[in-house]
Amino acid sequence: MIQEETLRHQLVHPKENRYFALTMLFSILAYISLLFSIIGIIIIAVIILISYFSHALSMASIRRNGVRISEKQFPEIYEKAVQVANEMGLEKMPSIYVVEATGVLNAFATRFFGKNMVVMYSEIFDLSEEGKEDELLFVLVHEFAHLKRRHVLVHFLLLPAMYIPFLGEAYLRACEYTCDRYAAFYTKNLEASKEALTMLAIGKKLSHKVNKEAFIEQIREESGFFAWLSEKLASHPHLPKRLNALDHWVAPEDHLLVKEKKRTVVAGVIISAVVFIALPVGVGVAIYKLASMDALSGIFSDEVGIYEDYEIEGATPLMEAADIGDIEEMEKMISEGEDIEAKDEDGSTALQWAVSSEDTEAAKFLLENGADINTIDTWKSTPLIYASSFEDSEMVELLLGYNPDTTIKDEEGMTALDYAKDYENEEIIDLLSK
Repeated sequence: MIQEETLRHQLVHPKENRYFALTMLFSILAYISLLFSIIGIIIIAVIILISYFSHALSMASIRRNGVRISEKQFPEIYEKAVQVANEMGLEKMPSIYVVEATGVLNAFATRFFGKNMVVMYSEIFDLSEEGKEDELLFVLVHEFAHLKRRHVLVHFLLLPAMYIPFLGEAYLRACEYTCDRYAAFYTKNLEASKEALTMLAIGKKLSHKVNKEAFIEQIREESGFFAWLSEKLASHPHLPKRLNALDHWVAPEDHLLVKEKKRTVVAGVIISAVVFIALPVGVGVAIYKLASMDALSGIFSDEVGIYEDYEIEGATPLMEAADIGDIEEMEKMISEGEDIEAKDEDGSTALQWAVSSEDTEAAKFLLENGADINTIDTWKSTPLIYASSFEDSEMVELLLGYNPDTTIKDEEGMTALDYAKDYENEEIIDLLSK
């Protein structure tokens, strides 16, 4: 009973409200700015009319051609749907339609002339005839949750934010996590909930044979910048993450959230910034120079550099020396009074730079000169947490010699030991467990 009440209070994913506030703020500002001009008002009116007209046509077709589930059509399923809708506190029972979609597994919630609707594709609804009613119910309740949380209703209000890369998608993904929680809670069958999500990955016939733990492990195995970016540009979280999130929500101590390695993502962001921003700008500048009469004289001069260093705001010379392991330069700067605890824009000190570069000599030198072993950056990560997440056993062993606080948790709620267990690094687990 205690567990059930705890889960009930945690049905809304914490990120949903945060991103809703951001998207709503941006959308309100966008609408206000458009209203200051005649053209802006016309743009808003045109968007509203086009969106409404196309949506109305689509929904009218579904209402006419789809099979509406009711007391007369599949009454057993309808009775369960009504029961769950009442338990969820929906003010009115949504209309449920089933349409053929050539084998596509999908469903969605929407509104038509002020009435809530749930549209299910026939491939999903077929589960009712395959002894998998709980899996079907998960999909149905997931869509009910969108209506309960008014995601459909507010989507129009948030429309301007949907055109901002990453922001709109982040809100939509958080909504999906929330609806997964609602569906799992009200179907009262976690395994069936995970099975329903697995079906979206491999289909109905083979989903029961999928090793779900191995599927979740793909989060770490199939990681990297492009895997990260593909999710950040999507309206739905990757399926293994949704399974992992449900497990963690129900039993956080038994199921840690599987994390991607940050280094590959950060490196990818930097490389992409260079490729998609710096490189085009550089080409543009080169073309501009070549177009001028006096540009040719400088093409082969030594003044034109090939590479530029990636700069982090607030980085000190001591941090840069720690990054490349220049002990002599570090010794000189410390003797001249440079602040060993100075922080860059990410809240990192020189010690964290040395740890991130996996340079034990530089880290040892800084520690011997009084660097704070428990310094915390913007993400609440300590040098020990970073060393463990990088699976750098040599660095972990060095840091442990300076009595760090091993109980500190980062913003993800993970300690250094949690990361070691997450990555199944037995060597680091042994070091941290002593």
